[in-house]
Amino acid sequence: METAVKRSTLLNVNNISGHYDDFAWAYRLYWGDHIHHGLFTSSGLTPKQAQEAMLRHCALRAGVRTGMSVADVGCGHGGTARFLASEYSCSVLGLTISAEQWKIARKLSASLNGAIRFELGNAETFEYPPEAFNLVWNMESSEHFFDKAGYFRKVANALKPGGTLMVAAWTGSMEHELIREIARVFLCPELQTSCDYAGQMQEAGLTLVHSESLASEVVPTWDICSEHMRAARSLLQLVPEKYRSFAEGIELMRQGYRNGQLRYSIMVAQKR
Repeated sequence: METAVKRSTLLNVNNISGHYDDFAWAYRLYWGDHIHHGLFTSSGLTPKQAQEAMLRHCALRAGVRTGMSVADVGCGHGGTARFLASEYSCSVLGLTISAEQWKIARKLSASLNGAIRFELGNAETFEYPPEAFNLVWNMESSEHFFDKAGYFRKVANALKPGGTLMVAAWTGSMEHELIREIARVFLCPELQTSCDYAGQMQEAGLTLVHSESLASEVVPTWDICSEHMRAARSLLQLVPEKYRSFAEGIELMRQGYRNGQLRYSIMVAQKR
């Protein structure tokens, strides 16, 4: 079995930032301004409605309140940051590793009168100010981290006493070939189980207060993406191989959610 150590030597931060630079146009075309799963708990939801439902679901679980100071780590095009600033009057630091995402996020958020600021940087080495945030929000970004345990220690230092960490992540065991293949295609050094995450949070001094696992509620995200890819089949023959590889990854995600090897985990921990 390919080890996480071996994978880490083959994958580096530049690969990940380069991916999001190269794919910025594709993510916006197929996912919109929210680069994350939707929560499909009722029929007839559009992708945008389902994505906003996921945001509200996670905000409720995290206990988001008016006026919080939030770090949105792995902020993408700034959709979540704008949601938290608009819906909850939060002041938000959005952090992304992608220069293209940073440019798009700043442009789309210019009208929010300084409620949001965006930084270009690596979440694992970024200097978070101590005890500065009520909430650190990681939505589908921790999968790319090389040292998740070390990152959670940084989060614990950055949170105010009583502050909250919210992590929404693809979870699964690297013992499964399918999970290893998903990690490879989507540039994840290592996917983890929710138990792995919980242990690392606890070791960092954070107390897990909520954990849930989803699959059928989120897999329509990838069904919709699969439909888009089928419609663009002729175009795929003309684009570089990396785009075709990504399209193949869509089917891996659908398979993982349906056979139970992949889960969408939402975890909330607090600093006491």
